[in-house]
Amino acid sequence: MRAVPGRAITYAAIILAGSLLFLPFLGQVALFDWDEINFAEIAREMIVTGDYLNVQINYQPFWEKPPLFIWMQVLSMKLFGINEFAARFPNAIGGTITLLILFEMGRKLYDHRMGLLWALVYAGSVLPFFYFKSGIIDPW
Repeated sequence: MRAVPGRAITYAAIILAGSLLFLPFLGQVALFDWDEINFAEIAREMIVTGDYLNVQINYQPFWEKPPLFIWMQVLSMKLFGINEFAARFPNAIGGTITLLILFEMGRKLYDHRMGLLWALVYAGSVLPFFYFKSGIIDPW
């Protein structure tokens, strides 16, 4: 089944909106939350040691969170270097994907307009704005 051209434009607009909301100034503020600092350090240690299966901090086992988000940070750090932007980039992508999912849910349950409304209301909310600009696992 081919995508409707109008829907493709809507997807592009949502991706653009998510990028404009979540990407600017992503690396301008130092990592500040305990979780944000530790998850970035775990990703850094994975890169340094080359051991991507054992989640560790200060080279000691760390089993508080599953490793998927940390692996995403590792990929981001390999692309952008070990820095604040790279530590937070996976959440910005996750936030944009969340907007797309909300649009699709609203569209399928109601209509195109409701899907847009769901995505826009969520994008305009305070907590998603801050969480998707952080390096914390829990917004998902």
